[in-house]
Amino acid sequence: MSRKERRVSQKYVKRQFSAVGLFLILYALFVLIVPYSFNTYMQLTDSPIMKDHFLYFGIYLIIILFGTLIPFYLMRRYFRITHRHMNRNISATFLELYVQAIVCFSLCILLTYVSNILFSHVGMEGRLICSIGLSFNESELRDPLYVFLLLIVTPIIEEYAFRGVLINTLGRYGKYFAMIASAVIFAVAHVHFSEFIPAFAMGILLGKISLRYKSIRPTIIIHILFNALLYVLCIVPSSIARYMSYFLAVVFILTVYLVLSGKYERISVQRSRSERITNLLFYTRPTVIIAVALMITYTVLFTILS
Repeated sequence: MSRKERRVSQKYVKRQFSAVGLFLILYALFVLIVPYSFNTYMQLTDSPIMKDHFLYFGIYLIIILFGTLIPFYLMRRYFRITHRHMNRNISATFLELYVQAIVCFSLCILLTYVSNILFSHVGMEGRLICSIGLSFNESELRDPLYVFLLLIVTPIIEEYAFRGVLINTLGRYGKYFAMIASAVIFAVAHVHFSEFIPAFAMGILLGKISLRYKSIRPTIIIHILFNALLYVLCIVPSSIARYMSYFLAVVFILTVYLVLSGKYERISVQRSRSERITNLLFYTRPTVIIAVALMITYTVLFTILS
């Protein structure tokens, strides 16, 4: 490729990445900033909506659902990502997906524990990984609509957005680059700083699976199983909470066995030679910088006021 052709190519890629950043800005505004502003307004005005959990989470359901689907649907249409790119026929068995879910769960729980220890020194302890745009307290975990949001809605729409649309949009510029970039955006979109590390790891693992099977159906199943396991850990009565350490120990031992025995399939994603330039072009786009800044700003505001 001549120097002129390289300049033209990079100019085209910059335009494409700028468009991605614009859609991510819309996503950050709809799913993070708007709900935060709405929640702050209700608290300041002592709105009765805060006391009506069904109405409160119903509004959040609408905001998160349409706030995610609209920007990423527009991204999908703009970059001509078809359903076939995200939902190809797969041959994976439920056992294979369950093994992937167990390993994903173990790694993310371990990283959450380590991350909490690190962030506890600055007074920013986190929780088990929450859905994007949502946090919780113990009373809300008993609310049926919140449980529906946590276990069904958010795994589906997050997989559609990050492992479906975003990773396929960026994948034409390198699979490894797309996996890392989608995991970075997925991580910074979460509520707590202490979630960034485990959420990034989860984004990497689910990204590898979606690229391996060329479908988001496996990652949706794994994400639902993962959230279900987290939910069970959160609702365990205090009288038997001490026994959860034994459960986690069994899970970690099982994970080690699955990895060492070869029953866990290690998925590798090949790097491209132009990855360094691609990363530079993507992360220096003003729209991408603004989108990431909005997500981090939301986390800062949430941390200060929580």
